[in-house]
Amino acid sequence: MPLYKFGDGDLFYNQIKAHPSSSFFIYDSKIFYNNKATEPGSFVTNATNVPVGHVNLFEYNVDRAPASDLTLTIGPSSSIATGSDGQRLGQAGPTGPNVRNTGIIYPWVYKGFNKVAFKGIKRANFVHNYMQGDVVTGSYQLSSSITRQRYLASHNFNDANLTGSALKNSLSYASRLGPHYDFPSGSSAATNVVQVPTIFYGSKIKKGSVDLKFYITGTVVGRLKDSRHDGALIQSEGIQSSGYDDQIAGVVLYNEGFIVLTGSWNLHSVWKAGTGGMRDRDYLNGEIVEQNASWLHFAMGANDNVTGSSTLSDNVSASFSLDLAGTHKIPNVTMLAHANKGELNYSNNLTYISASQSNPGVSGTYQYIEPEKIIKNTHSSSYADPTGSLVKTTYITKVGIYDEKKKLIGIASLAKPVKKTEDRDLTFKLKLDI
Repeated sequence: MPLYKFGDGDLFYNQIKAHPSSSFFIYDSKIFYNNKATEPGSFVTNATNVPVGHVNLFEYNVDRAPASDLTLTIGPSSSIATGSDGQRLGQAGPTGPNVRNTGIIYPWVYKGFNKVAFKGIKRANFVHNYMQGDVVTGSYQLSSSITRQRYLASHNFNDANLTGSALKNSLSYASRLGPHYDFPSGSSAATNVVQVPTIFYGSKIKKGSVDLKFYITGTVVGRLKDSRHDGALIQSEGIQSSGYDDQIAGVVLYNEGFIVLTGSWNLHSVWKAGTGGMRDRDYLNGEIVEQNASWLHFAMGANDNVTGSSTLSDNVSASFSLDLAGTHKIPNVTMLAHANKGELNYSNNLTYISASQSNPGVSGTYQYIEPEKIIKNTHSSSYADPTGSLVKTTYITKVGIYDEKKKLIGIASLAKPVKKTEDRDLTFKLKLDI
């Protein structure tokens, strides 16, 4: 099989910019991502093996059930020593380490003389918490979802707490887009922060795609959008709070994935403090009883330690939706593979040789003469006899890609075989997303 080298102009490197959308719905301390509750599996209730509203970061342990037999091991049979800290899940057997077969994929290393450990384990803990021969384990049950934190005015969001201090430079840098990013030092305003992990938006959130809706008993009482594409979240569709339409209730940090809300006006005339308002908690888990339904309570119950019983009062049903689009840059390469005239017109496939020949060849005491192979003529003729002139014809079904060491690294399979004759030039366009 001949190999050809890509020439000048045969390789093109590009980058595709995609904007996948993400939708979150929060109700009763539950998050529903892209309108999905659970994905039933064959062995577990939720095939993703992560909480509802989360994504599986490594996509390991999909539809895997934990082993019911806790004595199962991987490796030589021996007793397993399990420490009270839950981390020493194995001990060296006669010929090597024993590892518990939990039915779930997880990383592990054997503490031997080479002192191999996980990067996240401190040296002192590795030395003192694990004995020689112990099996040190990790976990692949890692997931990600949005998180919400509520800060009181007394928390001094832009000064005292870690989140505000970490975002201070980002807010200052974004202030070039407008004064709505100005969070002065020592600000006494209450603040509500929604954190969106990068796995949902890629390199940055697409401007103009952020849409927040606040529901009371299923009715939209307020909506925020970054309609000006400058990060300002402007209220619209306010029912009881229509006087605050076109007011800025917060900002979006597109690169960092943070939504900072400061709008404290009441969104509903009935559900307010003292008359069955909303029960919330601050980031220190201190309970705030019967507050007005405002943007300071948006996404309440989104991994903020607010339980269902403390989220809503007896006669208030609040829910929230967050829609956004991300920006994912996908590098790709386009390759042009050429099949030139007069080339690639012979095949080692048995169907290339005529099956009608029966001459087995000539053999003697000292030699064997293989008969000349007759190529099967697939060229059609207007008459059954005689047939048309021989035209060497092959059918290309696959294109292989090799590295500089002539090792096969990829195969492009064609949906339909392509006919190749000696007088025909062909070019195959291959595209690979990296």
